[in-house]
Amino acid sequence: MITTEALGPGTTLVAVAGEVTFSNVSALDRALTTAQTDATNLVVDLTDVTFIDSSGLSSLITASARARDRAGTVALVLAVDEPPSIFRFRGVDRLLALYGSREAALAGLS
Repeated sequence: MITTEALGPGTTLVAVAGEVTFSNVSALDRALTTAQTDATNLVVDLTDVTFIDSSGLSSLITASARARDRAGTVALVLAVDEPPSIFRFRGVDRLLALYGSREAALAGLS
């Protein structure tokens, strides 16, 4: 399940729950793309994601690149302080802004 919420001018929250895999990543792609039509910055809350595969990671990296092209940021909120191994793979954690809470992600955008 994916929900969106405007957090203020230029910033939208995209909250994702459940599994993100190749079979359903198109819903995440659509949600991120739609959110980025009105917002420069996204906070993507993954705290309720139970599994994410490389297609989900690719979707997040693509959204992050789109945001950078518009002088924005995609801030990811993870459930644990240590990012899951898929986010550490080949330095992906250095390409994406990772935070432990929505509050920290919002603070990181300013």
